[in-house]
Parts: sequence; structure tokens; C-alpha cells
Amino acid sequence: MTAMTLPVGSLVFFDISTNSTPNWQKLTEHNRQPLSFQSSRIEKNQRMANGTLRKMFVADKANLSVSWSIVPSFSNMTVDGGYGAMDIKSFYEGIGKGSFKVKIVYGKNQTSPYADRTEGSAGYLTMVFSSANFEVVKRNVKNTTSDPAQEFWNVSIALEEV
Repeated sequence: MTAMTLPVGSLVFFDISTNSTPNWQKLTEHNRQPLSFQSSRIEKNQRMANGTLRKMFVADKANLSVSWSIVPSFSNMTVDGGYGAMDIKSFYEGIGKGSFKVKIVYGKNQTSPYADRTEGSAGYLTMVFSSANFEVVKRNVKNTTSDPAQEFWNVSIALEEV
């Protein structure tokens, strides 16, 4: 039997709390595709009478997009216990109607090798869903006839910072 190396921890966490104290829930790494992290610069450009360009910087805002292929419905079926497709869909239809906190954890900080890096000055980003797509690809999958049926989904989400 050969050893398999799995990723340590999850990359994306959602705050599922309804109050100001964060309750971080990881999204599964089960068949996760690459996370796209983009930045949108908000600024005002204006040409002056002498032809020079004046720019006024307002802010940089983050845009994230990530997708999963053939991911189970619920966290008890994923390889790492992170949110599955239906868990993400329920979050999208509930708390996800407004803004919520997102934590992206990756790498190790060079100044403190045991501290994870996170995006945002507060260690998280306040974001909203810009799109979400849930597609059932396999259904009624069972190992034996007595097992409960499960579905497998393709999921893609896009988030933008408020």
C-alpha cells in the first residue's frame, strides 16, 4: 500500500455565525479546483487641460472564484468534513443573501513560521456572493442497496469584497 499526501487544512472558511463572534466553517477540499484571487482597483482617472493624467486611488477590492467537481452533498460525506455542495447551497440561500466574513488561509508567514497567512488586514474579508452555480452530476449513488442515496455535484461560486 502506498502512502497518500493530503493537504493540511482547508483554504476557504466562511463565518456561519449570526453575531459578531466568528464561527469559522471550512469549505471542503474534496475535488476543489484552483482558487482564483483577483483584485479590482477602484480609482478615478481624469485628464488635465495640459494633457497629464491625474489618478485618485480609492481602494483595492478582492474577487474570489472557486469551484468543485463531483463533490458530495453534505460534510459527513466529504473527505475532510468540510462543507459539501448542499451545505454551501444552504449557506448561499441563508446567510449568503447578505455580507459575511471569508477567511483564506494559505502558506506560512515568514516572520512567524507557525502562523498561517490570511487575506485582509483583519485576517478575513467581508464579502458577498456575486454568483453561485450548483449542478447535479450523479444521483442515487449507493455502495449497497441498503445505503442511503447520495448525489454528487459540480459547484462554482464567485465572491466580491464589499
